[in-house]
Amino acid sequence: MTSTSPSLGAWLTLDSVFAAELMVRAGFDWAVIDLQHGAIGTGSVVPLLSAVQGAGVEAWVRTQATNYAQANWALDMGADVVVVPQIGSAAQAREAVSYCRYAPKGHRSWGPVRAALRPASAPPQRVYLMIEDTNGLAEADDICATAGLDGILIGTADLTLSLAGTAADVLGGTTFDAVRRIAEACTRHGLDVAAYGGSQEMVASCAENGIRTVALAADYELLHEGAQAALKLARGTNAAQGARF
Repeated sequence: MTSTSPSLGAWLTLDSVFAAELMVRAGFDWAVIDLQHGAIGTGSVVPLLSAVQGAGVEAWVRTQATNYAQANWALDMGADVVVVPQIGSAAQAREAVSYCRYAPKGHRSWGPVRAALRPASAPPQRVYLMIEDTNGLAEADDICATAGLDGILIGTADLTLSLAGTAADVLGGTTFDAVRRIAEACTRHGLDVAAYGGSQEMVASCAENGIRTVALAADYELLHEGAQAALKLARGTNAAQGARF
């Protein structure tokens, strides 16, 4: 990956170490283990972290919304990045980050457990918050000013839903006007900025707006789309030959 190419992430929702290995060994730069919407329990987090990090890929964990103690725990388990979703105010941002920082900067409880195995050369663990609705958009500048925060991950689908009442037009101008406002707030406060893409078109649109860290696709989406494409090809080929699967 060059300095000008996007950093592409995988979104892991399946409770399968093998599926995670297949995803990250395809060449993704980072991967999110999704506890919010994924079919993943906390008992699978350490095996999934091991699978992702064992492939030399950065492992992120998205927690359940408002479960800030889970962010503390994910860091203890050795996540490279913890992502806390649905942050709608500066007050929420301060509370979420405080669970991820030790005193005197926060009130994270001491107990690194697996994180104690991180090599000394590893970069510091990072904390990202998600801005993904009109409330968060309105307070984006104050959220980004939160002490101890490393980055923002923009939830483009929920942001579109909040703005338009439907998540259908994630590539629309209204959404990207909001995305630019959030990205600009990140720049003002020296934060990393990332976004959920979900398609090649979204990756391109994000790059055009200065966002080069983008989650390309989720495991279940690629599995479903790949199965559909294989069936379509097989049935089309065999129909031409007078046979059908």
